[in-house]
Amino acid sequence: MIVGSIARRYAKALFSLADEKGQIEQWSKGLEVLRHLLALPELRDALSNPAMERERRRALAKGLSVAVELASPKLLAAAVLGLEEDVRNLLLLLADRNRLAYLPAIVDDYRALADQRLGRVRAKVTSAVPLAADETRRISDKLAQATKAQVIVETAVDPALLGGVVAQVGSVVYDGSVRSQLEELRRAMKQ
Repeated sequence: MIVGSIARRYAKALFSLADEKGQIEQWSKGLEVLRHLLALPELRDALSNPAMERERRRALAKGLSVAVELASPKLLAAAVLGLEEDVRNLLLLLADRNRLAYLPAIVDDYRALADQRLGRVRAKVTSAVPLAADETRRISDKLAQATKAQVIVETAVDPALLGGVVAQVGSVVYDGSVRSQLEELRRAMKQ
């Protein structure tokens, strides 16, 4: 509960700044990069280490000298240097306040605000086998017609579906899987 409300406050503040600067989408991408960077244990541990001096943390966040000490310095330095300054400052603020663990929730809340403002929805499409690009595009087009919004599709694979797809947009689930059809047939035969 507390994590959620704190994350929402950070996300709203970031969104307000991004909106003011007309950079909603750029910041959204930067926050996703930041989420992936903090998945690197070396970076997360270095920024969370209370023994690391504040200035050294700032240098790390800016992609300077300390980045060379990490496992993948070229990738890290390039990614951090490509971040908007305000997004890098968020990293510093969270590190200084010992709130790096809040970042995934902040990114999710920011993304929800950005999606709402930009008139788009996210759909999770699960299939029994990986979908081809044209299949994903067709599903996205159908979901866009149903929702009357731009749809961003995130795919997943679940062999237990046997065939077909299950699409979830918000709280609405479109279940076209073979598994659910067989389950429905089984229930009908029992009656």
